[in-house]
Amino acid sequence: MEIANRLTLTNKRNKNKGFTLVELVIVIVLLGIMATGITGFISLSTQTYVNVADRDELIASARFAVERLNRELRNAVPNSVRIKNDATRQCLEFVPIVTSTIYTDIPVSPEPLSNLITVIPFLGEDGLDYQCNGFCLDIVTSYPLNSGEIFANQFDGIGKVFGLSAINQTTANEWTLTLDRTLGVNFDSDSPTKRLYIVRTPVSYCVNNSQLRRYANYGYAVNQSLSPFAFSNHIMAENLKALDTSKLPFSIQEATLQRNAIVQIRLDFSKGGEDIVFNNEINIKNIP
Repeated sequence: MEIANRLTLTNKRNKNKGFTLVELVIVIVLLGIMATGITGFISLSTQTYVNVADRDELIASARFAVERLNRELRNAVPNSVRIKNDATRQCLEFVPIVTSTIYTDIPVSPEPLSNLITVIPFLGEDGLDYQCNGFCLDIVTSYPLNSGEIFANQFDGIGKVFGLSAINQTTANEWTLTLDRTLGVNFDSDSPTKRLYIVRTPVSYCVNNSQLRRYANYGYAVNQSLSPFAFSNHIMAENLKALDTSKLPFSIQEATLQRNAIVQIRLDFSKGGEDIVFNNEINIKNIP
């Protein structure tokens, strides 16, 4: 009898240790509230990380493109920069300098035609004596005052831009450049500083379809193209906004007697709700 009573008391105590339905409902509600709060916190943290990552990607892309463009434009032939656009595209075109020197004699109208230029010895891109043996594809120009003189017809024997075919290191103090016009040429005018630039093919940076592309290794053309047929075509930046003709990516302030030419760059980037605008001015320091 005593053992039975003890068992009955034990069973009652065990029943008293359980959870009621109300307690279970309260626990479930509390867990739901906590889960909602934690989920919201995690979601907010994740979205913040995504936004920061998108912003960093846009900034990195913009900085790379602008820095590359800065370096190339600062090495452009003076007055060679030109811009063209339509409703959806815009291109900035210029001619990069390979090297430069001072000439001692060039054929200038009304002097007789000649395909020879005498210059002071100078170095090439590699820091060694400049070389052009045979078909080197380099071009010479002197005293260009506007982009039209750079991109003009190079095969009529008159102008300021002519192809180079060879170089002869005549003496230690004087070299002779041979132009590719066997009949000879006449430069339009002398340079006040006797400066002669050695250049190669043009380069274009074009904004089109949310991309900034770089075109290189293509020929000269009197009329600028918005889609150059180039052997080198690379994406420099993406996620650009659609072209706004009231806020074009490229504009230029022509050189004056008081200052050099200035190229203004405005690139509008957008990704994942993040918008970044890069404004930059590039001073082209080279002079004719």
